[in-house]
Amino acid sequence: PLDFVYIKIIIKTIKRGMLDMKKVLLFLGVWLIGINSAVAEIYHGIDIDEVFATSDWNSKDEIKDIIDDYTLILKYNKDLTECRNAYKIDCLNELTKKIMAHFYSFNYETNLKNYNNYVKATFAAYGTVYCFYKYDIPSGTMCNQENEGKSIEVITEYVNNLISRVNTKILNYYGFIAKYE
Repeated sequence: PLDFVYIKIIIKTIKRGMLDMKKVLLFLGVWLIGINSAVAEIYHGIDIDEVFATSDWNSKDEIKDIIDDYTLILKYNKDLTECRNAYKIDCLNELTKKIMAHFYSFNYETNLKNYNNYVKATFAAYGTVYCFYKYDIPSGTMCNQENEGKSIEVITEYVNNLISRVNTKILNYYGFIAKYE
């Protein structure tokens, strides 16, 4: 508000012819620089400058990367809900690849191989439960539906654990995330 008072005074002074244009431009330039430097860098509702000043960060980009990771975790959590509703293993597999590539990239190939083995073993184990026992015929639609349903439920929980683990770590280690919008 005070800045606008100064601007009104300058405009009145210019109209009266008492101030030359060079001084006006100089004043406006200094004023604009002051406004720009006073504006905090807000990223997803978080004041980056404030967070940067409160700890020994290497850069403001490091803080933004954490916020971006949190954004990605929220997206993956939403994607998991969509996969759960679709009840499709392909959806879970693609989501798991993305999660592992970004958050579990150390030893990625082995992690992905272990996941794929887990999926195969889960389907095989529940195939035994639902399809290969003494009083059931080891084939048919009902057997496959029960097996797939339970297997996808278990695999969905695994993927949820991948997401939850990262989410918990971010929330526990970076308190500023509580201000996320």
